[in-house]
Amino acid sequence: MTNEELDNLYKEYDQEFEIYKSFLNDEYQKTNVNDYKNMLMTSVLNRSLALIEAYKVLLPSNNLMVLNSLSRLQIDNCIFIYGVKMLIDNGHSIYEVGSAIMNNNKKLSDYKIGKNKLCDTYIISELNNKYHLNIKNIYKFYCRFVHFSDSALLSSSQVSEENIFSIELSKDYSRFEKYIFKNAKLFSELNKLVLILLNNEWKEISNSSKII
Repeated sequence: MTNEELDNLYKEYDQEFEIYKSFLNDEYQKTNVNDYKNMLMTSVLNRSLALIEAYKVLLPSNNLMVLNSLSRLQIDNCIFIYGVKMLIDNGHSIYEVGSAIMNNNKKLSDYKIGKNKLCDTYIISELNNKYHLNIKNIYKFYCRFVHFSDSALLSSSQVSEENIFSIELSKDYSRFEKYIFKNAKLFSELNKLVLILLNNEWKEISNSSKII
């Protein structure tokens, strides 16, 4: 990846942060209330921002294993947003969901919609069906970097130009450089998807009364 490509990616990520801030400012100005909807939105975007900042720091290292794990965590933000909307559509309130998370550490997977447990794979399947973004396959791909899989095995082995296969422990990630730019651009698209989902799925969710 060239220095120019790296600089352009940094600019893209910084612009996404500014868009996050603008979105939140607009939301708070509309409601002027510290309720669970605004708290959850802010928390999702703060989590997303933390991932973006970590990604920027790691990007020059070519450490694909960790960079792609961050992408998987960004998908987790998308899963959460859509999962909450599924609960709201199923009769739950944003106050109830937010309160259960904050006070009882309740997870989406503790809920059911009909006979379906609200697990990641169910939510991602429903999200994929609605948005047709191939997010289901992207999710499966990045899961390979979080859970021990062939990705971990392949990262510990390489074939030299002389066709010699070797296994080694190494902090040199330069051999992954050819994959970095494509993954970094996809990470940027996931950052944008977080905001798209908040705009599309949470816009009509009613604000609740103040938390305190």
